[in-house]
Amino acid sequence: MCRLFGITHFDLSRHEALVERFCGLALSGAVMAGDPPGHLDGWGLALYREGKLMVHKSGGNLRDETEKLMGILQETPRSPVLVLHLRKSAWKSSSTARHAHPFHHGNVAFAHNGVVYGYERLLPDVTVPGLEPDALDTEVFFYHVMSGAQTRDLGEAFRASAGLIKREYRYSALNVLFTDGLRLFAYRDFSKEPDYYSLFTARDRDSVCISSEPLCETIAWAPMDNGGFLEIPV
Repeated sequence: MCRLFGITHFDLSRHEALVERFCGLALSGAVMAGDPPGHLDGWGLALYREGKLMVHKSGGNLRDETEKLMGILQETPRSPVLVLHLRKSAWKSSSTARHAHPFHHGNVAFAHNGVVYGYERLLPDVTVPGLEPDALDTEVFFYHVMSGAQTRDLGEAFRASAGLIKREYRYSALNVLFTDGLRLFAYRDFSKEPDYYSLFTARDRDSVCISSEPLCETIAWAPMDNGGFLEIPV
């Protein structure tokens, strides 16, 4: 249960206001019916410097750490892709940097909004090294994808993993943003609460923006369909 933001051809001089609006969702972002407000259980950032993935994560509240985030972006003000995540944890005692999204393996970063129940049954299919013993649903989902990506394209591997979960698992949503630095992928798939498990796309000149919620009124935001999948080259 989280908020997602991704953008291609990120340029801080052009997109600072969008980042600041997204930071505000830590307090004002939509939540599921009956949930307390706030996405305060950690945050994470993925971007690329000279082709190399850089990931920064915290177990803190992004509204209290916005200055830290902006300092990171001032050091790397441009990136072919940026992914930013706000976490609202579905799991007890996991509000730590360790469990913040995005997760990463090699040059791929992966962020998720939703819960996969019974995710432990995916573990036998994980063949790539690095999965921690305390991994929760999103991390296991990601490593399942990366295991498939050893023998097929990343997008195809994701769709295979997502298809398996859709057929054999109970889940609230599989909304994800992930990137290999050359492409930004987005997928929306929900089983309940479509107004919460949302993803919107927008274009700002040469940049494609994807967000759990529209972030401004100066560009047009369009909702992704349930089951919609995007692969955006950068």
